[in-house]
Amino acid sequence: MNFLKPLYDEELNSEGDVEIVGSVFTRSRILGDLEPQTYNLTFAEWVDERKANLLMKADEILDQYDNRSRFEQLKKGIKAGGTIPFVGAGMSLPSGYPGWTAFLYQLCDESHVQKEELDKLLAAGDYEQAAQILHNDLGGALFNENLEAVFSSEKEIVGVIHYLPKLFPGPTVITTNYDRLLERVYKGKEQGFDVVKYGKALSEVVRQMASGSRMLLKLHGECDQVADRVLLKTEYEEAYADGAGVSAFFSRVLFAKSMLFLGCSLCADRTIANMVEMVKKHRAETLPRHYAFLELKDSDDRVARKKELAAANIFPIWYSEGEHDESIEALLVKLMED
Repeated sequence: MNFLKPLYDEELNSEGDVEIVGSVFTRSRILGDLEPQTYNLTFAEWVDERKANLLMKADEILDQYDNRSRFEQLKKGIKAGGTIPFVGAGMSLPSGYPGWTAFLYQLCDESHVQKEELDKLLAAGDYEQAAQILHNDLGGALFNENLEAVFSSEKEIVGVIHYLPKLFPGPTVITTNYDRLLERVYKGKEQGFDVVKYGKALSEVVRQMASGSRMLLKLHGECDQVADRVLLKTEYEEAYADGAGVSAFFSRVLFAKSMLFLGCSLCADRTIANMVEMVKKHRAETLPRHYAFLELKDSDDRVARKKELAAANIFPIWYSEGEHDESIEALLVKLMED
C-alpha cells in the first residue's frame, strides 16, 4: 500500500509546516527522517482506518437499488478467476490524463473546427466523427503529434489503478486507453504482461491466450502507432467491420469470460453496439454476464439505462454522481475482502 503514502503525507502536512532554527520542514519529512519506525506504524494505523471507512462506503453503495446481490455474483466470479477487467479512461483521470471529451475540446481550440459543430457531435455520442473532423482539419501530422504528446507522457501513477494487479492477477487485461499506465502499474509484478496486442492486430490473441501468455489487449491501439490505431471514423469502420480485427476479437474472445468495466462511461459506442449484436446473435442466456461500476447521474433514468446495458449483457453496480474515485476504490477494496 505504499502508493497511499502521498495521501498520508498530505494529511500529516495539512496542519502546516514546522520551523526549526529558521528552517522550514514538512511534518511528514520530520517524522519520516527522524522517526521512521513511528512513521511506518502510524501509516499502517492510518491505512487500517482508511480501509474501514472505505468498507463502510462500499456497504452504503451496495445497500442501494439491486447492487448487493449483483456485487456478490461479481465477487464470486473474480475469486474463481473468471473475470477480466476492462479499463476505461476514468481510471487514468487521477493521474492527470484528460478524458476523451476534454482532449477533443483541446484539439478544437487549436483548429478551425467550430466549437458548436463539435458540441453537436459529442451531444449525439458521435465521438468517431468528432475525431475525424478534427483530424481532417488539422491534418494527420499535427493531429497525431497532439495525441502522442498528451497520452505518451509519463505521469505519476495515482489512484485506484494501483489495486488492479492485486485484484486481477490473471493473464488478461483489456483497455481502450491510449496511455501506458497499465503497463507501468503491472511492471515488475509477478503477473506483468508478456505481450501487448493492439487495435487491428488481434488475430493471434486466441492462440496466445490459450498458451497462457499474460496479455494486455489495447483494443484501440497505441497513441504513437497509427497503423494499429482505432480512433477516427474511418479506422473504426475498418476495425469493426464484419470479420475484421476488433470485430473478430469480440466474437471469439470477449464472450469467453465475464468482464468488469472500470472507468468506462458505457455510452452508445462501437464497443457496446458490437456486444449488443453478439447478444442478439447468441442469446444472453448462453453468454457470461458482464458487470460495471457505473456513475448514476442525477439526470439519468436508471431503469431505462439498466435496460440499455442489459441488451449488451452488462449489469451495473451504481454509485452516486460526483463520487467516482472514492466509490470505485471502496468497491475494489470490498472485492478484495475475504
